Amino acid sequence: MVLITGVLIVFYLFTMAVVFLRITESVQRTLKNYSSDSYLSRDFNLGVENDDFINNYAIDPGGICVIGVDQNGKIKILDVGKGHIDSDTLEEVAENAVNSDYEFGWLIKNNLFYYKTVTENGSRIAFADSTRYSHYLKDMVSADGIIFLVVLLSLYFIVRWLSRIFIKPVDRAWTQQQNFIADASHELKTPLTVILANCDILAAHPDEPVNAQMKWIESTNEEASHMKELVNKMLFLAKNESVKTQRGTDAINLSEQITKVMLQFEPVAFESGVEMESEIEPDVKITADQTAVNQIIHILVDNAVKYAGVGGRVTLSLHRRKNSVVLSTHNTGAPIPEEDLPHIFERFYRSDKARTSGMGYGLGLAICKSLAEQQKAVIDVTSSAENGTVFEVRFLKQKQSKKIRNN
Repeated sequence: MVLITGVLIVFYLFTMAVVFLRITESVQRTLKNYSSDSYLSRDFNLGVENDDFINNYAIDPGGICVIGVDQNGKIKILDVGKGHIDSDTLEEVAENAVNSDYEFGWLIKNNLFYYKTVTENGSRIAFADSTRYSHYLKDMVSADGIIFLVVLLSLYFIVRWLSRIFIKPVDRAWTQQQNFIADASHELKTPLTVILANCDILAAHPDEPVNAQMKWIESTNEEASHMKELVNKMLFLAKNESVKTQRGTDAINLSEQITKVMLQFEPVAFESGVEMESEIEPDVKITADQTAVNQIIHILVDNAVKYAGVGGRVTLSLHRRKNSVVLSTHNTGAPIPEEDLPHIFERFYRSDKARTSGMGYGLGLAICKSLAEQQKAVIDVTSSAENGTVFEVRFLKQKQSKKIRNN
């Protein structure tokens, strides 16, 4: 806003300067005509309106006084028109004009412009009243100044409003980055603390056989495996978000893909006491990256089974719509609190209420959203106590190329 204000001020001053110079040049040109040698023999009738030699912006018609000053300083009035200059003032301004080093000038004290032409016998000087000129400049500066301030204030509020809009995603990204660092540090702190504690215990009993220390070794190995899983997920997210968004060109039978994933999760669901159902429309095909789509399905099914609860139910659905293919998972169990829904796809975000069970790192859904966006798909979630939790992924339909159809 400071830069914009500076540019506007420079533009305003430049405009005022241009107008001032143009009007002043017009006055100078008019007075030069009256004081030049070519007008020595002219019969002046300065009181006639619309005189071609009168500047309509700055000089009142007839407001010009033309005098001649000989070499001895004697003043001769050639034409006073309707100019109102008394004899004392005339002598004063004539002396100032004669002694001036400039042909054209503005006697601000007397509200007069003058133009001096040197002749053989002395000088010929034309004076013009500058009152109207001064009023015009003041009115112009005031009017343009008010317009300038109104524009500047309007621009200020517009810039302020736009800044808030533009800064919101930056502020949100900054906050997410800070939260990500804090959450990642917290997630890594626990396994590191356990590993270091186990190492201290092992170091404190160097003479004991390995089989007697196995529980500490196994604990260390388990925590190290958790750390490896967490780091791999973090690296995957960073790598996936750093590459340009692109969509794969694999022709995928999404119906078969979902059926395979359901078969893989049936033992897990059985052990968790969860019933699995499906509403899969047959032979639904899309064009996308097969590995990414497979990961999306795995993450959503795993999340649904994990939070369905004992005796709960998970339903996988796949349907064609007008311009898209919709994959959704529905699970019973504790709903996601309404205040948590906008943050459910953020990294390391986990609800602090009934859905928190200490499982996972809160990266699965963040990875799922990143993969979906990479495939030009839209992922959304709704959750309530009456209807359960539904995750929905909409894949946009694409025409398959001839090469893919022939395969």
